[in-house]
Amino acid sequence: MALGKRITRLMRAFIEEHWERLEALMREEEAEARARAEAIRELEQDASQPGAPVSSAARPRPSVRPAESVDPVRRACKVLGLPENADLPTIRRTYRELAAKSDPSRFPEGTPERAKAEQIHAQIEQAYRVLLRHLDPSADRFHDLELP
Repeated sequence: MALGKRITRLMRAFIEEHWERLEALMREEEAEARARAEAIRELEQDASQPGAPVSSAARPRPSVRPAESVDPVRRACKVLGLPENADLPTIRRTYRELAAKSDPSRFPEGTPERAKAEQIHAQIEQAYRVLLRHLDPSADRFHDLELP
């Protein structure tokens, strides 16, 4: 098999792997959001009926986390495949590797692989920005600066 074909097969496998990981993360977030919305709806129904006893079905489930507990840093670490206690140089190195591997310009224009690579690249960029802002507060110092 020619080297070009091998590289193409490896890149497709890499893209598919990351695509599946991102889809799994999105499914988890959607399920958590639905569970939160259902719990809130049930609580509001019970609150609107002042004399009614609280049924066990209306109580929030322990597995349902409040909306503020969805940690963007934790999600960003999952997207990049890093442990939550990763340091800044490790995050930067991992970001550079993933960004190079998922670069959409490596695929022909208009192919499904390129579309997937663009979506994966955007997710990687967003996760990196979240982690960078979290670990390096000076990264956004010029964006927050107000000039007279």
